[in-house]
Amino acid sequence: MNLEKWIEEKFNTTKYTLEKTDKGISNHNYILTINDTKYMVRVPKKNHESLGLQHEHEKEILILVSDLDVPTVLFDEKEGIKVTHYIEDVKTFNECKDKDKFARCANLMKSLHTKKAPLFIFNPFGKIEFYKSQIKECIVSFPNEENFLEALKKEYKPNTLCHNDFVQGNILYSDTKDYLIDYEYAAKNDYRFDIASFFSENNIHYIDQRDQFYQTYFDGEIDPMIDVQVQAFERMEDILWGYWANMLYEQRGEQIYFDIAKDKEKHYRG
Repeated sequence: MNLEKWIEEKFNTTKYTLEKTDKGISNHNYILTINDTKYMVRVPKKNHESLGLQHEHEKEILILVSDLDVPTVLFDEKEGIKVTHYIEDVKTFNECKDKDKFARCANLMKSLHTKKAPLFIFNPFGKIEFYKSQIKECIVSFPNEENFLEALKKEYKPNTLCHNDFVQGNILYSDTKDYLIDYEYAAKNDYRFDIASFFSENNIHYIDQRDQFYQTYFDGEIDPMIDVQVQAFERMEDILWGYWANMLYEQRGEQIYFDIAKDKEKHYRG
């Protein structure tokens, strides 16, 4: 797929500039400027189909989350290309210095989780098996993996619209509005998966930071066992994304995927 040709056809112009950014793990991201108006363009990397994503599902989710996402200008479900407005002066979760940023993310997540869940499910156990089946040579291992996953399946309750990918770059803060972006993986799942994703992907281990999140998410009524449950989901996600990264490292040969795989293995082993 030729991106320049796609832009010219969709925007009916040849007068534009396109600047690649360093953001995105499984997608390329560009700043597109047309007549002094800026847009963000998300384009899937090669072998994207191996992720098992269905962009018609993402299209359905985007309607539900319009109040949380950066406004969409174009979404090409065939190519997986998404164009949004460019928001000035936003900071990612890592860039934000606000001490209340954990509570702010909790509000975003809580708002998402109160929306109607779709019929399709993000099944982490099935995805683990799928990613493993695509790997020719494992570079990670997770002791007692099978027994651990079987035990967690008994506690698993997929009944909530979840984002399923709370990496720092998908959480954006500004002075006027906070955003949750990139719904490629969004589907029905267990709400604890999202909490674990947020903690795990952003290395949130300090009790005061986790408590700030819990206090906001649960409106101060916190189940004393919730953090134990979330930690179990964190370990499951170590397995899931460890194999995901292993698969993409084989397919794309990019060092970032090797590093992610090894980081997940290390976290799982504690």
